[in-house]
Amino acid sequence: MSSYRFAVLWLKAFRESAEKVCALYADDFLFEDLILDQSITDKAELHRVFAPYANADRTNGIGINCFRIDEYIGDSRSGIIRWTWEPDGAAAFLGVPTGGKPFSTSGQTFHVYDPDGRIRRESTYWDAVAPLAAIGLPLSVHGGVAGPPALAAAASSG
Repeated sequence: MSSYRFAVLWLKAFRESAEKVCALYADDFLFEDLILDQSITDKAELHRVFAPYANADRTNGIGINCFRIDEYIGDSRSGIIRWTWEPDGAAAFLGVPTGGKPFSTSGQTFHVYDPDGRIRRESTYWDAVAPLAAIGLPLSVHGGVAGPPALAAAASSG
C-alpha cells in the first residue's frame, strides 16, 4: 500500500472506531502528542484517547470530527502527514467552552512504520492557539509572543 493511501486509511479510521485506528499500530509502539504532553505505549490507553474521534452524535457536545489530509511526504518506511481537523459541534476545546463557535486546527504527524506497514512510532504536533482564538479566548501578540495577555506581558517585560 502506498504511504498516502495508508494516511487516508488512518484518518478515516478515526471516524469509524478507536478499534480500527488502534489496529493500525504495531504491538510495540510509541505515540506522542507533543502539545498535550502525551506519551503512550499501551493500546488500551491509546483506545481511550482515540475513542471520542468516532463520535456520531451531534447532540452530546463532543462534535463530529472531520479530518483532511493536506499533504503527505514520505515513503513506506516513514512519513509526515500534514492535516486539518474540524470538530463540527464541539462544545469545548481543551476545556474552554466554544459558545457554539466553529473552529479548526492544523497539524502534522510523523510516522515510522514497521515492516508490516503498521505504525511503530508516531509524533504529532498541532496548533492550539488558532482554535482558542477562534472561540474567543482573549489572546494577544505582544513582543512576538502569542498567548494570554498576562503571559505575553510577562514575556515582553523579561
